[in-house]
Amino acid sequence: MHKDIERIGELSKDGVFIYDLSASVFIYMNDACASLFNLPKDRMMTMPQLVLAMILSEDTYYLGHCFEELKQKRSTDRSEFRLQIADGSIRHMSCDAYFLETELIAGFVKDITLDRQHQDYIINYGAKKDTLLDMMTHNLAGPLALSQNLLRWMKEGAAANDVPSEFLVQLNMIQENTQECLDIVNDFLRQEHSESERIYVKKTRFDVLDRITQTLDKLIETNKTKRFRLITKLENLNISTDSVKFFQVIHNLVSNAIKFTPDQGEIDIVVEETPETFIVRVRDNGIGIPSGLQEVLFDKRTKAKRSGLQNQHSSGLGLSIVRNLVELLDGTVSFRTELNRGSEFSIELPKA
Repeated sequence: MHKDIERIGELSKDGVFIYDLSASVFIYMNDACASLFNLPKDRMMTMPQLVLAMILSEDTYYLGHCFEELKQKRSTDRSEFRLQIADGSIRHMSCDAYFLETELIAGFVKDITLDRQHQDYIINYGAKKDTLLDMMTHNLAGPLALSQNLLRWMKEGAAANDVPSEFLVQLNMIQENTQECLDIVNDFLRQEHSESERIYVKKTRFDVLDRITQTLDKLIETNKTKRFRLITKLENLNISTDSVKFFQVIHNLVSNAIKFTPDQGEIDIVVEETPETFIVRVRDNGIGIPSGLQEVLFDKRTKAKRSGLQNQHSSGLGLSIVRNLVELLDGTVSFRTELNRGSEFSIELPKA
């Protein structure tokens, strides 16, 4: 089997190695592997500590978790970590590893730096898209709903004052067209909100604080009358989960807080950690949630849906999607609230 791994290594553009646990040395390594780490192959073979020294310290806990999984399951895939190269650059790496024998491990290492840059672009694109959706909800759906109310009032007044029938025909036509526009907006929002639930979980390694900052930056642009704070004692928090779904959870929770917090109100995002999990709390000093709505708050098409303080439309889907996404990520979501004092939603997710 060793010879087969070596033949694969000579043909592969990715790094391939065989590591002897008992002797703490590499017994095989292809040239591509040494190139990925930007180190001489002979030194890497006999001094694996040089490789460990290049791994960013905040990734070491996660790699320890991956090694325990490898020992239990005899294999592990897509273990991501970052390297600090001698020139100061950071490379994102992914490793699949397998036990060949009791003390021998075969590993396949791939440079995923460009993949991560592409994913960051997608996350940033998604943030811009969701910001646009918020603008549609606030600046389009709200006024359209208000127009519907005005048209109903005009029709009632017209009927009471015996106006010409042609006037009522025109009012009906305007009302129908307005409702069609409103239906298009609402259907689009419903489709966008529920799309992610049908997509499988793809775990990647990322910094939670960076993701939250990216989310807030986009929301602050269109909600300058609110005060936002990111509160944490952590300098960074690198975890492994689905970054797109995590972004959507945070975006939905903060957007929900915005709807029910008055101008000059405060919205805080608090980030904490435990040895195995991390917790994100989205806290506001808004109007709170009435007791009669709390039991059905996470239901799909919930009766708890309410228009925002600025008449923002609610599809009744946002919090049910938050719960579903958090459960897909093997986490939990909870809330506490006090009428006219505000609400706090908390999600707890595993670090790996």
